[in-house]
Amino acid sequence: MKKIFLIFATAVVLSSVAFAEPYGEKSRPDSVGDIVFADGTATAWREGLTLTDAQKKAAVAVIFYRGTECSNDGPERLLGVGLAHEKEGLAWYRSDANACGMNIDTIQCPASGEAGRLTFGGDLDGSDNLSQIGAYLAAHGSEDDTADAQKYPAFYFAKNYAAQADSRVAGSPFADGWYLPTVAELFQIWKNREGVDAASDLCGGDGFDDNETSFYWSSSPHDEYELYALRMLFTNGDWDGQHKDLPYSSVCAIRDFSGGTPANVAPNKTMTVRENLKLRSGEATSTQVLAVMQAGTKVKILELGKAETIDGISSNWVKVEVQKGAKDRDGKPIKGGTVGWCYGGYLE
Repeated sequence: MKKIFLIFATAVVLSSVAFAEPYGEKSRPDSVGDIVFADGTATAWREGLTLTDAQKKAAVAVIFYRGTECSNDGPERLLGVGLAHEKEGLAWYRSDANACGMNIDTIQCPASGEAGRLTFGGDLDGSDNLSQIGAYLAAHGSEDDTADAQKYPAFYFAKNYAAQADSRVAGSPFADGWYLPTVAELFQIWKNREGVDAASDLCGGDGFDDNETSFYWSSSPHDEYELYALRMLFTNGDWDGQHKDLPYSSVCAIRDFSGGTPANVAPNKTMTVRENLKLRSGEATSTQVLAVMQAGTKVKILELGKAETIDGISSNWVKVEVQKGAKDRDGKPIKGGTVGWCYGGYLE
């Protein structure tokens, strides 16, 4: 009987270890064409690539851009697009939104050049464009109503991307940080559309099809006509303007994966503290500090907590068990087996 129980217990342990195996070949995405998985790992798309059903279900994005052309202040960015698109069409804003009819010049991204060879100026990074609309309203004597998701449908498809049925990011480290791209960011997707579509299709996601649904809203207002916003035409790599309150354009959501890619945190995994890190009584920065673990401390992850973005890093809070030989930031021992919570973004 004891032997049977030991065999069963061993099987359970092995099953737990298998569950923690990474989905991707790389510890994190770093190149255009990478398929990003919910555990933070990635696999480069290539002809003939096959994925298991589990990998397909865990896929959350495809990297379409790495560079500085879509940065407002210079740093390199690594951008990925979500696999779920809104193809039925949404309005940029509703006609009763306070931004209706306003010339919001702070987020304009004027395009120039011919189709497929466009260049852009102005606001290239759309990650804060919804809040910029709110700031513009407040600065010009109007009430900021951008918290009303019904009034800004295209923006909130992206902002609340985790709530979309096929997004696959709810409860993952990538639940937050999604936004409606600028026309410059959409153009980068168009430039890499064949690889992006092939990778998304492999994972069962949506593509930027060359048909009537391939007109995508950007978060960039027209720089001449205040009632219009810019769209990217995936039929030919050009742009046009459309009335913001017309619900006929498709929408996608993108996210920055540079510097914010979470560590591959998973239950039963032993990881290393990257820099001095607070061990807390709960999964929030407001909870009691039990100790400050010294860089190099080994911890075993017992369970995943809530996903959160802290200091630009997206990851999960994790419940951990401090391993033998741990020390605090002053070099004093931390008893092995001590259990608490820490932020997974600072583990490696």
